[in-house]
Amino acid sequence: MATIRDVAKRANVSVATVSRYLNGAQLREDNRARIAEAIDELRYQPNLIGRAFATARSYTVGILINSATNPFAGSLMGLIERELERLGYAAVFVEYQGDADFLREKVDFLQMHQVDGLIVVLSDVELASVGFLRETDVPLVLVDNPLVGPSADSIVVDNCEAVRKAVGAMLDAGHRRVGLVAMLSHTHVGAERARGWRLAFEERGLCADEGLVRACDNVKDAAALATDELLGAGATAVFACNYYLELGALKSMLRRSLRPGIDVGFAGFDEIDFADIFDPVPTCVIQPIVAIASLAASLLVGRIGRGFAPDGIHRLACEVRITDSILGGVPA
Repeated sequence: MATIRDVAKRANVSVATVSRYLNGAQLREDNRARIAEAIDELRYQPNLIGRAFATARSYTVGILINSATNPFAGSLMGLIERELERLGYAAVFVEYQGDADFLREKVDFLQMHQVDGLIVVLSDVELASVGFLRETDVPLVLVDNPLVGPSADSIVVDNCEAVRKAVGAMLDAGHRRVGLVAMLSHTHVGAERARGWRLAFEERGLCADEGLVRACDNVKDAAALATDELLGAGATAVFACNYYLELGALKSMLRRSLRPGIDVGFAGFDEIDFADIFDPVPTCVIQPIVAIASLAASLLVGRIGRGFAPDGIHRLACEVRITDSILGGVPA
């Protein structure tokens, strides 16, 4: 079984440097990369029990998500868990089902069981309902909501900018009636994505017709109904604001015998797993999920180890993948 000395030798650093890495201290990026690679190659497993006694920590992190069935949250869970393992921490996953009161109970439960820190994914929760998170007794990293506090960091992606680019490409292609299948606007993510739709029109001196916005729950059938209404109102293109809303929009188009990207313009936020069955492949916004996971783990472990404690809101850019799907339905 590999030891910490083996890791230090393979990474060409001191044992003390490896120990600092495992405890979340800030290191030079080249040292961090070599140590992480050595841990992977040697399959090194830290002695968590011994470390816990020596440092009065549990080396356990709580990760709270709305639902494991959500493709974004499900992918993020696995990536964060892998990053935490590289840093010598175990993860405990808890679902809170979009209920702020239930979230409070779960946060209290995890703190009572002495986790060293918390990562909370808040894509579907109203910011005003989770102010209690500022009062947590352990370091905290929030994903998808810009809440900050003395022990908290937030990671958000550029929701507004990404939608602005995608919808702007639709407008530049010749569409003037781009409908929006929107998330409920009381969430940060929902409000920012809707703002990006409006900005795309404003920057081109065009009037954004609010009659072409349909906000609905993140449910496929609700999104299908919303898309039916948009197409009935004369939308020549549709932008859907998340994975489930994309599925609903596609369901609406296909049951009307409309070909997305040919008979009607189409784009969405999040890449669909089976997108390659469509021709053209739908235009989409791709979130930097690997970067989110890596940043969330490193920020939290850094706060736990007190080697560094950056705070505030950390913004990451999305990739906007434009395809010919925006050309469908362009008025002659």
